[in-house]
Amino acid sequence: MNLQKILVSGLIVGVIGFFLGWLLWGILLADFLAAPGMSGVMRGESEMIMWSMVISNLLWGVLLAYIFIEWANISTVQTGFMAGAILGCLIAGAFDFGMYSMTTLLTLTDVIKDIIANTLYVGVLGAILGWWLGRK
Repeated sequence: MNLQKILVSGLIVGVIGFFLGWLLWGILLADFLAAPGMSGVMRGESEMIMWSMVISNLLWGVLLAYIFIEWANISTVQTGFMAGAILGCLIAGAFDFGMYSMTTLLTLTDVIKDIIANTLYVGVLGAILGWWLGRK
């Protein structure tokens, strides 16, 4: 296992993921993805626990890097995007449909919107990681 390569790649993707997530959910899709039931659940921007968000993004980066490097040998933008999009769709779908089945936080429309957003988000992260791993 190439731990250094995984950690460096994971760090790069995690940092980019932090800013991409802010752009995607915080700005571009903030109104579109706002769920009516979330008003009493979501933290305001000033109340967010940033260290936890950073850890979340770093873990996404390391997860993708581990899969791309150790299991799939992905090193192009195209295959990175496809693998990332598939992972994002499946992981978000598993989580969102589980939450939908057990809570009243999300509507079915919210689930679909979140799956689409995560598919794009992780797809872009995968494309960036594929480019990074394939550069000469």
